[in-house]
Amino acid sequence: MNPSFTPTNGENVANETTRQAEHLADTASDTAAKATNAARERADQAQRWAKSRWSDLQRSVETQPYQSSVWALGIGFAAGLLVMGLLLGRNRG
Repeated sequence: MNPSFTPTNGENVANETTRQAEHLADTASDTAAKATNAARERADQAQRWAKSRWSDLQRSVETQPYQSSVWALGIGFAAGLLVMGLLLGRNRG
């Protein structure tokens, strides 16, 4: 047998390492694909939930416009007080 055509121990180790690296790369690729699909599904669920909540809010405002206006004014007033408090507090400090 010609010694130049027989694989050496180093070549065998290199081939095995290459196979292991390819297997790990395939596994990582599969895991990434599964994570991407799961993230897309969660994003779709969140979008459907947000659309549902928006529809509920719109329906509530349409059926109770006065109560919705009072809530909006109250929230705006409270937000204005918070912003003014933050701005005045920053000027003093």
